[in-house]
Amino acid sequence: MNNQAHSSRDRILGALRAKKAPFESASARPSAYMPVTVVEHTDTDALLIRFTAELERLTGKVHVASSASDALETVMTLIGDDRTVLAWDVLPLPGLRETMQAHGIAVIDPHARGDVRGEPLALMATARIGITGADAALAATGTLVIASNAAQSRTASLLPPVHITLLRRDRLYARLEDWIARDSREVMNNARSVAFITGPSRTSDIEMQPIIGVHGPKVLHVVVF
Repeated sequence: MNNQAHSSRDRILGALRAKKAPFESASARPSAYMPVTVVEHTDTDALLIRFTAELERLTGKVHVASSASDALETVMTLIGDDRTVLAWDVLPLPGLRETMQAHGIAVIDPHARGDVRGEPLALMATARIGITGADAALAATGTLVIASNAAQSRTASLLPPVHITLLRRDRLYARLEDWIARDSREVMNNARSVAFITGPSRTSDIEMQPIIGVHGPKVLHVVVF
């Protein structure tokens, strides 16, 4: 059965490849394309300035840490008096899980599967804060690229009303097409889904009136380190 299916597939693909290419008179594909958005300066500091301006224009909040320890302090300040958070299995900021544990903050497992998922989901819903990393940040639009996989649950970035994203400086890119061209292949190959997050969740479905936090977090913090 498998051999037959494989042979049928080969025959179909072979027939398609044997046909003449359409639009033979069309111009060849250009070696470079005009960018959709303009980013004049692409060094890390300039990208961070542009990313911050774009995200904060949409009411997101960017916290630039001078070191990993400074980033830890910033995250703990943002957590405040909360005793529980929802977080990825592996976070990009070294020592964060240990620091939260030392302060008596419980990290809720963001996974719920099968027929017994009701209780875990109810527990997740009690968390005010979700903490994730980011696979990329796009300076031109202030957008975070966050893939979901076995260790990176979507729930942590979608369910809690406050989302804290831990962003390494080397994950800054000028535009979406730069990330796609350079580093997207591994992320996309291993992802169950990829979310492009630009500011807190918002919608204007009803009478064109913008409402924050209907489909996701009301507050977005990005801690850059």
